[in-house]
Amino acid sequence: MSYPCSVCYADATLACSGCKYQRYCSAECQKYDWKTHKKGCKMQQILNKFNDEHNAKPRGRPPTSCCTGCNVKFSEDYPCEDECPTCGYVACESCIADTSNGTCYCAGSNFGRNYCEMEPRWYHMDGNGKSYNGDRHPLDDYPEEVYESEPRACNNCGKVTKLFKKDYRRPTAY
Repeated sequence: MSYPCSVCYADATLACSGCKYQRYCSAECQKYDWKTHKKGCKMQQILNKFNDEHNAKPRGRPPTSCCTGCNVKFSEDYPCEDECPTCGYVACESCIADTSNGTCYCAGSNFGRNYCEMEPRWYHMDGNGKSYNGDRHPLDDYPEEVYESEPRACNNCGKVTKLFKKDYRRPTAY
């Protein structure tokens, strides 16, 4: 994806080295914009630092009395359907079936089941809302052309096996 230059709207190939947010097509455009961008750059650097620190902290375990996906209280009539042993995410039957709310916070797995061993799905997330893009080696049989030529260690679980080629790891490849 290309971004427009903040000054002349041409295709930007450079980013501000301070905030990493503002885009420029040349050093001339960057120098021209510096007087305007200076205050915003400092604020963006503070935001970047805050976001990095926030994302580095481990998530707290959610309460087990209600569904993490929809916040409905559990009862005898409406029990917890699944609980992730790693992150503590708890989900009701409705959220498990919904798929988007039934995805726990873990980066490489969902409720203790590794994404790399599952068929690619659009709702496989990394715990921060981004799609899982790691290696895949589903337990089902697939045509030989979807696999890499040589077995290697999976970057998610470490198992040495034949893995999907990069083009076939995304759910849109099917």
